[in-house]
Amino acid sequence: MPQEVIKAEHLSKKFNIGTKERMTLFSSIRYKLSGEFPKREIWALQDINFSVEKGKMVAVIGPNGAGKSTLLRIISGIIKPTSGSFEVKEEVACLFELGLGFNSWFTALQNVYLYGAFHGLSRREIDKRIPQIVEFSGLEDFMGAKLKDFSSGMRQRLAFATIIQTVEGIIIVDEVLTVGDAPFQSKCIEAFENKLKEGNTILLVSHGLGKAERLCHKALYLNKGRQIAYDDFEKVNEIYKKDTGQYEDGVLHFRA
Repeated sequence: MPQEVIKAEHLSKKFNIGTKERMTLFSSIRYKLSGEFPKREIWALQDINFSVEKGKMVAVIGPNGAGKSTLLRIISGIIKPTSGSFEVKEEVACLFELGLGFNSWFTALQNVYLYGAFHGLSRREIDKRIPQIVEFSGLEDFMGAKLKDFSSGMRQRLAFATIIQTVEGIIIVDEVLTVGDAPFQSKCIEAFENKLKEGNTILLVSHGLGKAERLCHKALYLNKGRQIAYDDFEKVNEIYKKDTGQYEDGVLHFRA
């Protein structure tokens, strides 16, 4: 039987944000004295239900403001849902902001050891992975340089190479397929494929899945915080393309 490693039931998330209403002097004084300012409710997610099997890759698609990133941050434990429940049965690794946690005053090599230690790897384990990380990043000649002297692109390449070689379990990826040039992006896709073969699970959000489409087992389509569809990738992708009217010359094209 397939093993479910992620399961969400009736998952909802509400944010309370300040209103832009114009206040009179009297109401402004009253709000300041009471400590309560007018707020309005925004439901970023409403009644989301899905499960993910171990070793599968699921694409989370939808327009801007659909609730995709909010969902991934709930699953990763960064924020809590307002209602509903979810289960995560393996360790979660997040590829959100590449390079988060790196030290700009350390060398590239020192940062690799720092990140590996943060994920519980021993120095010996990191030593074994250094050659793959360096080769993957393509930064062989810069590993002794301080990170503060790297371009943003070099930082991202080093971060992705380090993360993808050190994490296991459920890998949550939010908009990182734009890292580097076309050859490096192909490396990223190959790395995802290898992770899946090793039994890892991937949740992916990206505007323009490109070659990653072929790795996706299912897709979750969100719009305005609501679940529109969750099924085989091809079926859901067709629904999404039709909803957004992405046609050119009579042919439907995908641009998330």
